[in-house]
Amino acid sequence: MRPKGDVPSPDSAAPPEAELRRRVVEILDENHLMSVATNRSDGWPQVTLVNYLREGHALCFVVARDSQKFANIVRDPRVSLAIGGGSARGLSMSAQVHEVTEPRRIEQINKVIWARAQARAFSPHPLSPAVAVLQADPEIVALTDYAVPPGRRDLMRIVEDWRVEKI
Repeated sequence: MRPKGDVPSPDSAAPPEAELRRRVVEILDENHLMSVATNRSDGWPQVTLVNYLREGHALCFVVARDSQKFANIVRDPRVSLAIGGGSARGLSMSAQVHEVTEPRRIEQINKVIWARAQARAFSPHPLSPAVAVLQADPEIVALTDYAVPPGRRDLMRIVEDWRVEKI
């Protein structure tokens, strides 16, 4: 028991890493839109919304091959992602993106996409030659949760198998 008037340090209230991971995955699964910020060739950032699918430890999304977003990612695979909005919780992530080119992996992603409710389906279809299937692998995640006043922010590094390390 703490003495009266003693205030807990911010670290003493930090949830264990397994709980942080659960909360991150829960937010990822509750949403289907994310903001993707890329670096343009002129140095200015570009942010756009995309549908995404959490498939295992990856966030998959499709983009048009002739889009500025695809050109930006090919030139510099570092992106910032933001997910949330409708609730008091959200994620801000630093990630590396690469194109998924293996036909079996694309087929696997397509099966998961088409099994989703129509309202959350991807368009255009990822097998179209006009689109690229991309995979974002988060490295640093900031979890913001205003559901518990006065609000909480947890910063973590994603390590192998989506284990998290508090930063």
